[in-house]
Amino acid sequence: MKKRIVSLLLALVMAVSLLPVSAFAVDVDTPQDDAPVAETQTVPAAEQQNDENTTPDTPAEEPQQQDAESAGGEDQSEEPAAEPKIYVTSNIWDKNVEVVTTPSSVKGGETGEFTYGKRALTIGVANPITIGTATCKVSTVVVNGVEYEYTGENYNLVAGTVDGFSKGVSIARELGSIRFAFGGVLSKDVQVKFVYDNVPANPDEKPTFSPVVASSNGNYGTISAENVVFSANVENGSLWTVTATPKNEWYKLDYIADEAGNKFVSKDGKKAEITVTAADQKFTAYFTAAVAPMYDETNADSVTVNVTISNDGIPLMGKDGTILANLDVTVPYFDLDDYGLGKYYRYGTEFGWGSYNNDTVIERPTALHAYIYIIERYYMGLPASQCGKGTSGILDYKKATDVLYMDGGLAYNSNRTPALNPTGSATSLYMKQFWGHDENLMYFRNHEYPLMGKGWGSTCDYILLSDGDRLDVGLFTNWDFYKDGGFNQFSQDAYTVMAGETLTATTFKAGTSAGLDGESPALEPISGLKAAVYDANWNKIGDMDGDGAYSYTFTKAGTYYIMATDAGAKTTAAHYAPATAKVTVAGEPEKNADEYYQIKNAADMYWFQQYVNEQGHYDAKAKLAADIDISGLDWQGLGENINHYSVGNSVLGYQGDKMFSGEIDGQGHTLTVSFTGSPLVNLLTGTVKNLTIKGKSEAGAAFVRYLLYQGRIEDCVNYASVSGKIAMGQMTEAGATAAFAGVAAVGGSYGRVTGIVRCVNYGDVQSDYDHVAGILGQIANSVANAVEIKSCKNYGIVTSKAFSSKVSGMVNSSMGLSKGIDLADCENHGAISAVNGGTAAGIMADMGSAQQTISRCLNTGSIFGFTAGGIVGYCSGGAVTLIESCYNTGSISGGTTGGIVGTSIGELTNCYNTGDVTGNLAGGIAGSHSLWQYPNTHNYDVGKVSNCYTTGKVTGSSSSGVTIGAAVGKLHTGGGGQNNYRDFQVYALEGTCAQLVGEKNENAKDFTAFKTSDELKSDAMLTTLGDGFKADGANINNGYPVLVWQVSEPCTKHTPGEIVKVSIQNANCTTGGRHYDVVYCTVCLKELSRTIVTDEPLGHDWDSATGKCKRCGITCDHKWTNGKCDTCGYACQHVGGDAVKEKEVPATCTKDGSHDEVVYCTICKAEVSRKTVTDKALGHKEQPAVKENVKAPTCTADGSHDEVVYCTICKSEVSRTNVVDKATGHKWDDGVVTTQPTTGKEGVKTFTCTVCKETKTETIDKLGEDQKDQSAANEAINLINGIGTVTKNSKDKIDAARKAYDGLTEDQKKLVPDSVLKTLTDAEAAYAKLTRSSGSSGSAYTGGHTFTTDLEPGSITGVFVDGKKLDSRYYTVSGSDVTLTADYLKTLRSGKHTVKIENATKVATGSFTLSGSGAVQSSRTGDPGVAIYFAMGAVSFLGSAAWLRKRKET
Repeated sequence: MKKRIVSLLLALVMAVSLLPVSAFAVDVDTPQDDAPVAETQTVPAAEQQNDENTTPDTPAEEPQQQDAESAGGEDQSEEPAAEPKIYVTSNIWDKNVEVVTTPSSVKGGETGEFTYGKRALTIGVANPITIGTATCKVSTVVVNGVEYEYTGENYNLVAGTVDGFSKGVSIARELGSIRFAFGGVLSKDVQVKFVYDNVPANPDEKPTFSPVVASSNGNYGTISAENVVFSANVENGSLWTVTATPKNEWYKLDYIADEAGNKFVSKDGKKAEITVTAADQKFTAYFTAAVAPMYDETNADSVTVNVTISNDGIPLMGKDGTILANLDVTVPYFDLDDYGLGKYYRYGTEFGWGSYNNDTVIERPTALHAYIYIIERYYMGLPASQCGKGTSGILDYKKATDVLYMDGGLAYNSNRTPALNPTGSATSLYMKQFWGHDENLMYFRNHEYPLMGKGWGSTCDYILLSDGDRLDVGLFTNWDFYKDGGFNQFSQDAYTVMAGETLTATTFKAGTSAGLDGESPALEPISGLKAAVYDANWNKIGDMDGDGAYSYTFTKAGTYYIMATDAGAKTTAAHYAPATAKVTVAGEPEKNADEYYQIKNAADMYWFQQYVNEQGHYDAKAKLAADIDISGLDWQGLGENINHYSVGNSVLGYQGDKMFSGEIDGQGHTLTVSFTGSPLVNLLTGTVKNLTIKGKSEAGAAFVRYLLYQGRIEDCVNYASVSGKIAMGQMTEAGATAAFAGVAAVGGSYGRVTGIVRCVNYGDVQSDYDHVAGILGQIANSVANAVEIKSCKNYGIVTSKAFSSKVSGMVNSSMGLSKGIDLADCENHGAISAVNGGTAAGIMADMGSAQQTISRCLNTGSIFGFTAGGIVGYCSGGAVTLIESCYNTGSISGGTTGGIVGTSIGELTNCYNTGDVTGNLAGGIAGSHSLWQYPNTHNYDVGKVSNCYTTGKVTGSSSSGVTIGAAVGKLHTGGGGQNNYRDFQVYALEGTCAQLVGEKNENAKDFTAFKTSDELKSDAMLTTLGDGFKADGANINNGYPVLVWQVSEPCTKHTPGEIVKVSIQNANCTTGGRHYDVVYCTVCLKELSRTIVTDEPLGHDWDSATGKCKRCGITCDHKWTNGKCDTCGYACQHVGGDAVKEKEVPATCTKDGSHDEVVYCTICKAEVSRKTVTDKALGHKEQPAVKENVKAPTCTADGSHDEVVYCTICKSEVSRTNVVDKATGHKWDDGVVTTQPTTGKEGVKTFTCTVCKETKTETIDKLGEDQKDQSAANEAINLINGIGTVTKNSKDKIDAARKAYDGLTEDQKKLVPDSVLKTLTDAEAAYAKLTRSSGSSGSAYTGGHTFTTDLEPGSITGVFVDGKKLDSRYYTVSGSDVTLTADYLKTLRSGKHTVKIENATKVATGSFTLSGSGAVQSSRTGDPGVAIYFAMGAVSFLGSAAWLRKRKET
């Protein structure tokens, strides 16, 4: 019974232990069952609303626990009536309702017309309510001007106290109520305002049409009917506001579309305004991702990632000696099915995260690829060429392996634990074993818990890798590491400092699980770590000073590493993986004779930056001597870094001596960048030229942020994508703008010409800000002199999501520009888009109000914007502008749109358009044009349009409410009282639009005309258009006139220029590239030839000091000779293995031996040390003595034997001792009566020695006279026993015996034993048989015979002849030989006999033949082998088994 009770108690303990900790929590704010509950004041939701629009009162919330001060407090009802009060209102009431409280305090008890509880005053409003067709819910409550959002969760406690109230205020669980803790003192009025959402503007107005709105995907977000709210009726339908409910913050509303495809875009990701034009019109809400893609889902042959693998807080060493810390590894893509892991293929997703939504395998390495490759390379020790091939047998690799720490100490032995054992399903892969370790491990990507979605961790088969990614893998002994452990890291992964500079690095930690909001856990500062500095080969050179922030002064240029480890590292107390970072220490680069620093690598670039910015050498000059990757640098930009400017005493708000006035000459080389805060140059008054930039920039531009004074950018190319959210434009008191561009963000000059010449942008430029361009983002306000942009091209996609943005392929201007832009010979080929409205153009979005000239420019890209043009988007009022000799072939769409210009008041001449134009105010040349004149301000006739034609189709953006024309959408005179109007001369292709001019003032001078295709191509038209055009001799414009600067005449004889290399794919160290060799005609620029050329791999540029490639960073797959790599020249830092024996001369029992003890390097296999060791003679190892030459003692004579000791090693005889064995003496048996006594004669009893068979006799007394019958019987018995052996001579004895027996009386015969009688009868029978046979039965044998065996000397235990074991007196033993004695051989008959000689483990068998003369004719012995022995063992075992079974049955 006691056992049962104990069992029940244990079960109860186990059950309780499974409960969550929260099950035992006590809510101190929750009253006991018998405690009174606070009353709830319910304030009418909207007294002006109909009663049916209100809902029942909001139920009371359980009050907070009573404050100690409120119990039994004084009654303050006698205080003056002017005490502060609480007032309540809402966004739908027309009054402010006073909440009656006790004077100065919110307190229990009855006062006035309300009754309060004892713990809290709860004020509630009806929620939700219906107003018109809308269902309105409380969304926020405003308390004394501070907004608090209702979340529907548990108490959303207002932090601290509300202004005017001394105690806590909380928002209750249910929507629409607020609680004030009793005992709180009101120091002033507290105003509470409940704010409802979805409140219609005109609740009494009934909609003409109502929509039906549904979600396209309920997994992304939903639409509820109560959140579809009528706003107002308009001319063509009803306006409704739709508020969506995204699944979580990872999703947002994108747009709502009707069945005709009309889209209504959401501006905030939650709401969208739709126009309903029919009853029950159906709409679909489409959701999209609110967060950026997490993974690059494009294919990639390989990626280079940075890897650290640690155990108990310390990095490990690979099998080849590579330190697995901060190690760059190039991981190839390979087919997982080659490893039988095809179920872990990575497929595509919709948003770059989330579940798979297709069955297309993404051929890009995942973290699983990386782990397979790294284990093969560094755990199994395979060369790189054999890794990733599917042939390593990695999943079956269970070899017991010593895993070493980076210092060579043993971390653990795998004990045949598999190298890798992935289990589980796709996207839920579980690493059961890794690196010969159990599953107690964790991995981070880029210092973050890898996610698949909100709160949804991803596994290594899902994690797609990109170049530069970082993988940290931590193995731990302690299984609780995940509770309070994780990963340490420095504030940066890479640092660059100057020689002599002190580096200070801060450490942080991150936990091992994703946060509740789906984000990776926040970083927390961590101290108490051990921080040290290591050289490029991870040899420790010193400790860092500090705790939490660690410092070290680097005195010598080079590459270093720093590492901070857990205080309990290498023990079971280790809970955190180590922090590692790379440190580049830059020294001063070389300088040429022209005082240009020769920049050869990233360290040189960093040094130059510090030299300019920190040491103030703003006029320094540098030339690149190689292609350089500075993406890992903390680049701050050259010149002062300030994100705004203003006009003041200093130029644009900057100190004049802090602008970079020097020069950077790329000499045709490429910089690979990853800019964040700053581009290459912050403030440029000097020159950047002959440079290409690749990578990405989130700093507003790739080359220059501000281009000032005479600053120049010449012959530069940008491939970097440009984006970001850092304001980098004009900042004034009125607000801020930001400029983004592929080349320069902001430009302007004071008294000197600023220029960008012969520059090309290929990078996409995307921003949420409002000045975005391919070349120059914005011209600064109040710039005194012109900006020159010539011979530049844009191929990148340029996009802005800002409202009222300015977006262009070349440049955007500013309204305050005092002098304009000289913009000539520029081209845009990229798509330009002002996504959310704004001005867009191929060349210049806004020409501003200053003197502007745009000449010989073209656009082929598509343009979209609220105001959009192929060349210019908008010419503002007061501008003095000229657009000449330009053309557009791209499609233009948006609001006010034109083939050349969207909205214009300037002069256009010698321009044409062939692109299609779509808009609500659209024209082939201009969407809207004003014929204003400003006399005496410019030598151009402002407003005049001349010598232009268009062939592009013009259409409206909708079926009604549009103003379009083949030439211009609207032609008007503008304002200001001008009366001297200028001409508008445009020719349009018939059929491109129904009318030439959509709308015009009656004063406008319109010289437009439709022309047929033939007319436009005629010589007459060339004459009409004037000298600015020529015939299309090369048919580049389908035969229509082209501008004189266009190459259109066929060359009579092409003049080939130099070969121009156009890259297709750059070669790298291991993979060849491709490029086009293109040859152009130097006269007409026509492409004469284009040849694809295969570029050989560059080959590695090995650094013999580190063993790594200077170009790609990969570690050499060393091929060692005498400790030095034949490939890279790296000298192995030997790691000695266990000593092995070589040149062994074994020691004997009597002689010394020797061997060499040799230590080889575990990395390069070179001999590290060798010493010769003497092995002392072993000395004999004696086995137990054995007996030989045994002469057995007899009963009467002594015997003897030799005791012989042999060596168990060399088998030689160590000693021999002769031992005398004393005579044993006779051993008599009980005797036999051989002569029976009679009355007349004594009898005889014969005794025989049992050993030697010698006999002795004793006399038996005569019988008495009374024993005559016995005496007679005895006489017969004596005769019978006297017969002996029957021979042919035995007749007389037999006859005498018979006669004596037969002469006995019957009584006397009874005294003769049957056995005696049988002796007589047997003798008679034998004699009868003997007389019938003939021949001899025996022979005489003379001399013994020796048998030789291969049994161990002295081990013989028995001798058998013809199956009978012999007594030891019949043979002697000497070593392995046995001799049968002559006496024994005499007892044997002639013929063949078998012999068997055995010891404890073996049997030797043979045979011999005896001749009639007694000689042994032949003999043979042999060893039956081990098989007999094993067979005997098997029989013994079976016998044992049978015995055991019998025992069990018994």
